[in-house]
Amino acid sequence: MTGVVGESAETERGDALSVTAQIPVVDDYAVGPQDPNPPDEAPPSEPPPELEPAHPVQINHIQGAAAAAVLATGLAIASKLGVTPLLIGVAVVQGLLVVSWVFGTALPGRIGGLVIGGLAAGGADVMVSRWPHGQLGTLLGVLGLAIPAMFVHQLTRGVVRTRVVESLSDIALMVVAVVGCAALMQLRHETLGALMTSGFVLAAGAALVAGHLVDLFAPRMLFDPDVPRGLLAVIAGAMAGAVACFLRLHNSFEFDHKRSLIVGGALGALVSLFAIGAAFVEHSLPAGRRPVAVARPVASTLISFGLLVPIGYLLCLTIRA
Repeated sequence: MTGVVGESAETERGDALSVTAQIPVVDDYAVGPQDPNPPDEAPPSEPPPELEPAHPVQINHIQGAAAAAVLATGLAIASKLGVTPLLIGVAVVQGLLVVSWVFGTALPGRIGGLVIGGLAAGGADVMVSRWPHGQLGTLLGVLGLAIPAMFVHQLTRGVVRTRVVESLSDIALMVVAVVGCAALMQLRHETLGALMTSGFVLAAGAALVAGHLVDLFAPRMLFDPDVPRGLLAVIAGAMAGAVACFLRLHNSFEFDHKRSLIVGGALGALVSLFAIGAAFVEHSLPAGRRPVAVARPVASTLISFGLLVPIGYLLCLTIRA
Protein backbone atom coordinates (compact mmCIF):
# COMPACT_ATOMS: atom_id res chain seq x y z
CA MET A 1 0.00 0.00 0.00
CA THR A 2 2.84 2.33 0.84
CA GLY A 3 4.49 1.63 -2.49
CA VAL A 4 1.33 2.39 -4.42
CA VAL A 5 0.83 5.66 -2.63
CA GLY A 6 4.44 6.67 -3.17
CA GLU A 7 4.28 5.77 -6.84
CA SER A 8 1.09 7.83 -7.27
CA ALA A 9 2.59 10.85 -5.52
CA GLU A 10 5.75 10.56 -7.59
CA THR A 11 3.65 10.45 -10.79
CA GLU A 12 1.74 13.57 -9.77
CA ARG A 13 4.95 15.39 -8.94
CA GLY A 14 6.50 14.39 -12.24
CA ASP A 15 3.59 15.58 -14.39
CA ALA A 16 3.88 19.35 -14.60
CA LEU A 17 0.52 19.71 -16.30
CA SER A 18 -1.56 17.43 -14.08
CA VAL A 19 -2.65 20.16 -11.68
CA THR A 20 -3.52 22.63 -14.48
CA ALA A 21 -5.21 20.22 -16.85
CA GLN A 22 -8.46 22.18 -16.74
CA ILE A 23 -6.78 25.58 -17.31
CA PRO A 24 -5.47 25.69 -20.90
CA VAL A 25 -3.93 29.13 -20.55
CA VAL A 26 -1.83 28.06 -17.60
CA ASP A 27 -0.86 24.84 -19.44
CA ASP A 28 0.36 26.87 -22.41
CA TYR A 29 2.43 29.00 -20.09
CA ALA A 30 3.89 25.93 -18.43
CA VAL A 31 5.00 24.46 -21.75
CA GLY A 32 6.71 27.64 -22.75
CA PRO A 33 6.20 30.72 -24.93
CA GLN A 34 4.39 30.08 -28.16
CA ASP A 35 4.20 31.93 -31.43
CA PRO A 36 1.29 34.38 -31.28
CA ASN A 37 0.83 33.92 -35.05
CA PRO A 38 1.38 30.24 -35.81
CA PRO A 39 1.82 29.36 -39.49
CA ASP A 40 -1.39 27.28 -39.60
CA GLU A 41 -3.54 30.25 -38.49
CA ALA A 42 -4.53 33.20 -40.66
CA PRO A 43 -3.37 36.63 -39.47
CA PRO A 44 -6.05 38.64 -37.70
CA SER A 45 -8.04 40.74 -40.09
CA GLU A 46 -7.94 44.52 -39.73
CA PRO A 47 -11.05 46.13 -38.23
CA PRO A 48 -13.34 47.66 -40.83
CA PRO A 49 -13.01 51.41 -41.19
CA GLU A 50 -15.59 53.42 -39.31
CA LEU A 51 -18.26 54.85 -41.51
CA GLU A 52 -18.89 58.56 -41.28
CA PRO A 53 -22.30 59.32 -39.81
CA ALA A 54 -24.88 60.37 -42.31
CA HIS A 55 -26.36 63.82 -42.04
CA PRO A 56 -29.99 63.50 -43.04
CA VAL A 57 -30.85 67.20 -42.92
CA GLN A 58 -29.04 69.98 -44.74
CA ILE A 59 -29.51 73.64 -43.87
CA ASN A 60 -31.42 75.39 -46.66
CA HIS A 61 -29.87 78.86 -46.70
CA ILE A 62 -31.86 80.08 -49.70
CA GLN A 63 -35.23 79.39 -48.10
CA GLY A 64 -34.04 80.77 -44.77
CA ALA A 65 -32.87 84.03 -46.35
CA ALA A 66 -36.11 84.34 -48.34
CA ALA A 67 -38.22 83.78 -45.22
CA ALA A 68 -36.24 86.44 -43.32
CA ALA A 69 -36.59 88.97 -46.15
CA VAL A 70 -40.36 88.45 -46.40
CA LEU A 71 -40.72 88.64 -42.61
CA ALA A 72 -38.83 91.93 -42.27
CA THR A 73 -40.44 93.59 -45.27
CA GLY A 74 -43.96 92.60 -44.29
CA LEU A 75 -43.67 93.72 -40.67
CA ALA A 76 -41.95 96.99 -41.63
CA ILE A 77 -44.79 97.85 -44.02
CA ALA A 78 -47.40 96.82 -41.47
CA SER A 79 -45.86 99.01 -38.76
CA LYS A 80 -45.89 101.96 -41.17
CA LEU A 81 -49.59 101.47 -41.95
CA GLY A 82 -50.73 101.52 -38.33
CA VAL A 83 -51.37 99.58 -35.14
CA THR A 84 -54.10 97.34 -36.53
CA PRO A 85 -52.12 96.22 -39.61
CA LEU A 86 -49.15 95.52 -37.36
CA LEU A 87 -51.34 93.43 -35.05
CA ILE A 88 -52.53 91.43 -38.06
CA GLY A 89 -48.94 90.98 -39.21
CA VAL A 90 -47.82 89.80 -35.78
CA ALA A 91 -50.72 87.35 -35.63
CA VAL A 92 -49.77 85.94 -39.04
CA VAL A 93 -46.16 85.51 -37.91
CA GLN A 94 -47.31 83.77 -34.74
CA GLY A 95 -49.56 81.41 -36.68
CA LEU A 96 -46.82 80.51 -39.14
CA LEU A 97 -44.40 80.00 -36.26
CA VAL A 98 -46.71 77.56 -34.46
CA VAL A 99 -47.55 75.53 -37.57
CA SER A 100 -44.03 75.41 -39.01
CA TRP A 101 -42.42 74.56 -35.66
CA VAL A 102 -44.90 71.82 -34.75
CA PHE A 103 -44.79 70.07 -38.13
CA GLY A 104 -41.22 70.96 -39.07
CA THR A 105 -39.73 69.44 -35.93
CA ALA A 106 -42.14 66.44 -35.92
CA LEU A 107 -43.07 67.44 -32.40
CA PRO A 108 -44.65 64.67 -30.26
CA GLY A 109 -48.19 65.64 -29.29
CA ARG A 110 -48.81 67.85 -32.30
CA ILE A 111 -52.50 68.56 -31.72
CA GLY A 112 -51.90 69.76 -28.18
CA GLY A 113 -48.91 71.77 -29.35
CA LEU A 114 -51.04 73.56 -31.94
CA VAL A 115 -53.73 74.32 -29.36
CA ILE A 116 -51.30 75.62 -26.74
CA GLY A 117 -49.41 77.70 -29.29
CA GLY A 118 -52.61 79.23 -30.65
CA LEU A 119 -53.93 80.07 -27.19
CA ALA A 120 -50.60 81.61 -26.15
CA ALA A 121 -50.51 83.75 -29.30
CA GLY A 122 -54.08 84.94 -28.85
CA GLY A 123 -53.60 85.69 -25.16
CA ALA A 124 -50.41 87.65 -25.76
CA ASP A 125 -52.00 89.74 -28.53
CA VAL A 126 -55.00 90.56 -26.34
CA MET A 127 -52.77 91.60 -23.46
CA VAL A 128 -50.62 94.03 -25.43
CA SER A 129 -53.67 95.43 -27.24
CA ARG A 130 -55.89 95.83 -24.17
CA TRP A 131 -53.18 97.19 -21.85
CA PRO A 132 -50.68 98.93 -24.15
CA HIS A 133 -49.03 100.85 -21.32
CA GLY A 134 -48.26 97.80 -19.20
CA GLN A 135 -45.01 97.20 -21.12
CA LEU A 136 -44.07 93.50 -21.04
CA GLY A 137 -45.41 92.78 -17.57
CA THR A 138 -48.80 91.75 -18.93
CA LEU A 139 -47.19 88.94 -20.93
CA LEU A 140 -46.01 87.21 -17.76
CA GLY A 141 -49.55 86.06 -17.06
CA VAL A 142 -49.71 84.34 -20.45
CA LEU A 143 -46.46 82.51 -19.78
CA GLY A 144 -47.63 81.57 -16.29
CA LEU A 145 -50.84 80.01 -17.60
CA ALA A 146 -48.98 78.20 -20.35
CA ILE A 147 -46.89 76.19 -17.87
CA PRO A 148 -49.75 74.16 -16.30
CA ALA A 149 -51.36 73.85 -19.73
CA MET A 150 -48.22 72.15 -21.04
CA PHE A 151 -48.18 69.65 -18.16
CA VAL A 152 -51.89 68.91 -18.55
CA HIS A 153 -51.28 68.31 -22.24
CA GLN A 154 -48.63 65.69 -21.47
CA LEU A 155 -50.92 63.94 -18.97
CA THR A 156 -53.78 63.74 -21.46
CA ARG A 157 -51.72 62.12 -24.21
CA GLY A 158 -52.65 58.69 -22.82
CA VAL A 159 -51.07 55.60 -24.35
CA VAL A 160 -49.11 57.68 -26.87
CA ARG A 161 -47.25 59.50 -24.08
CA THR A 162 -43.75 59.00 -25.47
CA ARG A 163 -40.79 61.38 -25.74
CA VAL A 164 -42.33 63.51 -23.01
CA VAL A 165 -39.23 65.61 -22.34
CA GLU A 166 -38.76 66.35 -26.03
CA SER A 167 -42.40 67.33 -26.47
CA LEU A 168 -42.45 69.50 -23.37
CA SER A 169 -39.23 71.33 -24.21
CA ASP A 170 -40.20 71.95 -27.84
CA ILE A 171 -43.59 73.35 -26.86
CA ALA A 172 -42.05 75.52 -24.14
CA LEU A 173 -39.57 77.07 -26.57
CA MET A 174 -42.35 77.66 -29.08
CA VAL A 175 -44.55 79.35 -26.46
CA VAL A 176 -41.74 81.70 -25.40
CA ALA A 177 -41.11 82.71 -29.02
CA VAL A 178 -44.82 83.14 -29.80
CA VAL A 179 -45.43 85.30 -26.75
CA GLY A 180 -42.24 87.21 -27.49
CA CYS A 181 -43.52 88.21 -30.93
CA ALA A 182 -46.28 90.22 -29.22
CA ALA A 183 -43.62 92.48 -27.69
CA LEU A 184 -43.31 94.05 -31.14
CA MET A 185 -46.74 95.62 -30.55
CA GLN A 186 -45.50 97.07 -27.29
CA LEU A 187 -42.48 98.51 -29.09
CA ARG A 188 -44.89 100.25 -31.46
CA HIS A 189 -46.49 102.07 -28.51
CA GLU A 190 -43.16 103.53 -27.37
CA THR A 191 -41.66 106.78 -28.59
CA LEU A 192 -40.75 106.89 -32.29
CA GLY A 193 -43.47 104.26 -32.79
CA ALA A 194 -43.43 103.05 -36.37
CA LEU A 195 -39.90 104.33 -37.00
CA MET A 196 -38.38 102.31 -34.19
CA THR A 197 -40.43 99.21 -35.03
CA SER A 198 -39.48 99.26 -38.69
CA GLY A 199 -35.83 99.84 -37.84
CA PHE A 200 -35.96 96.90 -35.43
CA VAL A 201 -37.45 94.40 -37.91
CA LEU A 202 -35.26 95.59 -40.80
CA ALA A 203 -32.11 95.17 -38.69
CA ALA A 204 -33.15 91.64 -37.67
CA GLY A 205 -34.14 90.68 -41.21
CA ALA A 206 -30.95 92.07 -42.75
CA ALA A 207 -28.84 90.17 -40.21
CA LEU A 208 -30.60 86.87 -40.94
CA VAL A 209 -30.30 87.32 -44.70
CA ALA A 210 -26.62 88.28 -44.50
CA GLY A 211 -25.83 85.33 -42.24
CA HIS A 212 -27.47 82.81 -44.56
CA LEU A 213 -25.74 84.22 -47.63
CA VAL A 214 -22.32 84.20 -45.97
CA ASP A 215 -22.71 80.61 -44.82
CA LEU A 216 -24.00 79.63 -48.25
CA PHE A 217 -20.97 80.89 -50.18
CA ALA A 218 -18.17 81.12 -47.59
CA PRO A 219 -18.81 79.23 -44.33
CA ARG A 220 -15.85 80.07 -42.12
CA MET A 221 -14.96 79.47 -38.46
CA LEU A 222 -17.67 76.85 -38.10
CA PHE A 223 -18.97 76.12 -34.62
CA ASP A 224 -19.31 72.46 -35.63
CA PRO A 225 -17.87 70.82 -38.77
CA ASP A 226 -21.18 69.08 -39.46
CA VAL A 227 -23.37 72.21 -39.28
CA PRO A 228 -22.65 74.85 -41.98
CA ARG A 229 -23.04 77.88 -39.69
CA GLY A 230 -19.98 79.83 -38.61
CA LEU A 231 -18.75 82.83 -36.67
CA LEU A 232 -18.19 84.79 -39.88
CA ALA A 233 -21.97 84.76 -40.42
CA VAL A 234 -22.49 86.25 -36.95
CA ILE A 235 -20.05 89.05 -37.74
CA ALA A 236 -21.73 89.69 -41.09
CA GLY A 237 -25.14 89.67 -39.41
CA ALA A 238 -24.03 92.23 -36.84
CA MET A 239 -22.67 94.50 -39.56
CA ALA A 240 -25.79 94.16 -41.71
CA GLY A 241 -28.04 94.89 -38.72
CA ALA A 242 -26.00 97.96 -37.83
CA VAL A 243 -26.23 99.32 -41.38
CA ALA A 244 -29.98 98.71 -41.67
CA CYS A 245 -30.72 100.29 -38.29
CA PHE A 246 -28.43 103.24 -39.04
CA LEU A 247 -30.16 103.98 -42.34
CA ARG A 248 -33.54 103.94 -40.62
CA LEU A 249 -32.90 105.66 -37.30
CA HIS A 250 -29.81 107.89 -37.57
CA ASN A 251 -31.85 111.04 -38.25
CA SER A 252 -34.06 110.57 -35.19
CA PHE A 253 -33.56 112.50 -31.97
CA GLU A 254 -33.33 109.49 -29.66
CA PHE A 255 -31.08 107.38 -31.89
CA ASP A 256 -28.21 109.38 -33.30
CA HIS A 257 -25.47 107.90 -35.46
CA LYS A 258 -23.67 106.12 -32.63
CA ARG A 259 -26.76 104.75 -30.87
CA SER A 260 -28.33 103.48 -34.08
CA LEU A 261 -25.17 101.59 -34.96
CA ILE A 262 -24.94 100.06 -31.48
CA VAL A 263 -28.59 98.97 -31.44
CA GLY A 264 -28.46 97.55 -34.96
CA GLY A 265 -25.21 95.70 -34.36
CA ALA A 266 -26.46 94.20 -31.11
CA LEU A 267 -29.74 93.11 -32.69
CA GLY A 268 -27.92 91.58 -35.65
CA ALA A 269 -25.49 89.65 -33.47
CA LEU A 270 -28.21 88.32 -31.16
CA VAL A 271 -30.55 87.14 -33.89
CA SER A 272 -27.61 85.55 -35.73
CA LEU A 273 -26.71 83.55 -32.63
CA PHE A 274 -30.33 82.46 -32.25
CA ALA A 275 -30.35 81.40 -35.90
CA ILE A 276 -27.25 79.26 -35.36
CA GLY A 277 -28.91 77.58 -32.40
CA ALA A 278 -31.98 76.90 -34.55
CA ALA A 279 -29.71 75.45 -37.24
CA PHE A 280 -28.31 72.95 -34.74
CA VAL A 281 -31.85 71.90 -33.85
CA GLU A 282 -32.75 71.59 -37.52
CA HIS A 283 -29.63 69.57 -38.29
CA SER A 284 -30.36 67.06 -35.52
CA LEU A 285 -33.78 66.20 -36.93
CA PRO A 286 -34.33 63.20 -39.21
CA ALA A 287 -35.09 63.72 -42.87
CA GLY A 288 -38.75 64.29 -43.66
CA ARG A 289 -41.05 64.70 -46.60
CA ARG A 290 -41.18 67.75 -48.83
CA PRO A 291 -43.67 69.79 -46.73
CA VAL A 292 -41.57 69.18 -43.62
CA ALA A 293 -38.39 70.22 -45.43
CA VAL A 294 -40.06 73.45 -46.53
CA ALA A 295 -41.40 74.20 -43.04
CA ARG A 296 -38.05 73.84 -41.25
CA PRO A 297 -36.27 76.95 -42.66
CA VAL A 298 -39.39 78.99 -41.93
CA ALA A 299 -39.54 77.66 -38.39
CA SER A 300 -35.84 78.40 -37.80
CA THR A 301 -36.24 81.98 -39.02
CA LEU A 302 -39.42 82.70 -37.05
CA ILE A 303 -38.20 81.08 -33.83
CA SER A 304 -35.03 83.21 -33.97
CA PHE A 305 -37.05 86.37 -34.53
CA GLY A 306 -39.55 85.55 -31.78
CA LEU A 307 -36.79 84.99 -29.22
CA LEU A 308 -35.13 88.27 -30.23
CA VAL A 309 -38.15 90.59 -29.92
CA PRO A 310 -38.45 90.88 -26.11
CA ILE A 311 -34.69 91.20 -25.71
CA GLY A 312 -34.53 93.77 -28.49
CA TYR A 313 -37.39 95.70 -26.93
CA LEU A 314 -35.47 96.13 -23.68
CA LEU A 315 -32.28 96.90 -25.60
CA CYS A 316 -33.94 99.70 -27.58
CA LEU A 317 -35.38 101.29 -24.45
CA THR A 318 -32.00 101.08 -22.70
CA ILE A 319 -29.83 102.58 -25.44
CA ARG A 320 -32.15 105.35 -26.62
CA ALA A 321 -31.33 108.89 -25.46
